Amino acid sequence: SSGINAEWPLRPGELENIVANTVYLKAREAADGDGKRKGRSRKWKSLMKFAESEEVQIYRKEFPELNYENVVQMSPIGRLLFTDFCNQTEELKCCNKFLNDVDNYEKMAPEEQRLSLAQKIYAECLCDEADCKLPDHLLDKEKLKEVEDKLLGESPRYIYSVIAGAVRDFLSGDPFTQYMESKFFIRQLQWKQLEKKPIGKHTFRHYRVLGKGGFGEVCATQSRASGKMYAEKKLNKKRVKKKKGEMMALNE
Repeated sequence: SSGINAEWPLRPGELENIVANTVYLKAREAADGDGKRKGRSRKWKSLMKFAESEEVQIYRKEFPELNYENVVQMSPIGRLLFTDFCNQTEELKCCNKFLNDVDNYEKMAPEEQRLSLAQKIYAECLCDEADCKLPDHLLDKEKLKEVEDKLLGESPRYIYSVIAGAVRDFLSGDPFTQYMESKFFIRQLQWKQLEKKPIGKHTFRHYRVLGKGGFGEVCATQSRASGKMYAEKKLNKKRVKKKKGEMMALNE
């Protein structure tokens, strides 16, 4: 080892960088791997423990109003849980799939793929041979004919907006009322309770510095509860005050 050190001497700080990089890479491998804990703390189950259904009822007040838009459309976890609820019955499953497909089409479909994606939605949800056809009581024949005509040429972004509106009105009625009384909405409230848990310096493991800026630094961190990796920005208060960057820091 003395011969190796003489031939390749480590400069000051290089050993620390090697160790920091190794630990960081191992953390990423654990988070992305198939291990039992996937980078989570040994106490992750207690960190992610849901409260009892009676205890989480107070989190109903966290919604501006208990309607379909606030509980489902505006909440990512709400959309996932409502999808699980709808998947229990074929009719609701098809309605929810259509809405999700249309939403993805309107928001993310690139121009060159728009027509093919619009045709795919029609084939899967609207035509007579569709595997997941919308129920007939939600389909207006005139509006459906307009869609079919538009699919022969350039497909506009909001080609399905009228039909989607009818499906949304249907889901926001009795199906949404049933969802609010189901175990799926209880689970949504339990996630609300977890979101409200305070975050402190022990919530994450801190690894190597990824970059430095005028007010602080960005380092790699790993959630002890989920094992997921994040980039965390640390601001130095003295630097912020010295450079009068309070408004800039707040904006970030």
